[in-house]
Amino acid sequence: MKLKGKRVFITGGAGFIGSHLVERIVDDNELIIFDNLSRDALKNCSFKDHKNIKIISGDVLDQDALNQNLKDVDMVIHLAAIAGVNTVISKPTSTLKINLIGTYNVLEACRKNNIKKSVIFSTSEVYGPNVYEADEAGSTTLGPIGKPRWVYAMSKLGSEFLGDSYQREHGIKFTSVRPFNVYGPRQIGEGAIHNFIVKAIKNEPLNVHLPGTQIRSWCYIDDMVDALELVLTSKKAEGEVLNIGNPQATSTTLRTAETIMRLANSKSKIEFKELHYPEVNIRIPSVEKAKNILNWEPKVGFEEGIKKTIDWYNSVK
Repeated sequence: MKLKGKRVFITGGAGFIGSHLVERIVDDNELIIFDNLSRDALKNCSFKDHKNIKIISGDVLDQDALNQNLKDVDMVIHLAAIAGVNTVISKPTSTLKINLIGTYNVLEACRKNNIKKSVIFSTSEVYGPNVYEADEAGSTTLGPIGKPRWVYAMSKLGSEFLGDSYQREHGIKFTSVRPFNVYGPRQIGEGAIHNFIVKAIKNEPLNVHLPGTQIRSWCYIDDMVDALELVLTSKKAEGEVLNIGNPQATSTTLRTAETIMRLANSKSKIEFKELHYPEVNIRIPSVEKAKNILNWEPKVGFEEGIKKTIDWYNSVK
């Protein structure tokens, strides 16, 4: 089913994932994008001026702005957050404020405006440093105090608890999405594939964190948006936490860099670098729940997705 005839409020809608979701649903729905535009992936998109889009430059810490702009909305998709390990480590206080208080503000605005459906983006980081076939019904793991990397996971897990609490107490149906290493065209920020491709097409050295054997499952953006469309239209998804990723597209960091160099016909060299913060050694999701509830599964293979992404970067350089 396609989402049609809805008025959708999207925080962080100008970001990487948000821009692709907007592109997918804009023809059939009225979209209000609420974003501080610090990472504006919509900037060069042909659909940015679509008649169904209203862009509001705003901050999720501004409760009044949220209250005013959430009137007569059918659903809220909450993507706005501080993300990226380096940013989180350098700005742990801002991360907590925006990710936790921002989510509280969004949910309070939903309550005040009688909005009954919200989708909140969490993270695979809530599973901790060693994640193999992570199950949504299983335990989450947070790192120790004093290691700022885990501030992000804690703030996102807190956001999930807020969403669940507002659902129980105020009847706001909520779905939590836990993305696993999403990549693709228009990515902005600190993603490994993004960084590798940008350097590879310039024949610059690719920095791989030692030892290079860290394992990730890479999810191409189209597969993520396919899942989101189903989340937005499925009653079965309400009240659920869902991993979205691609367990078949799994690779070590070193192999990922080597694959990108090969597919980009790059002359780059690999340079190994010491890592100065806690690392996630393995991150592979179970997506059985999403398959069962949404009748969804990832379709884009590892090399296919990387090739598509390289082609896009070459087209805009």
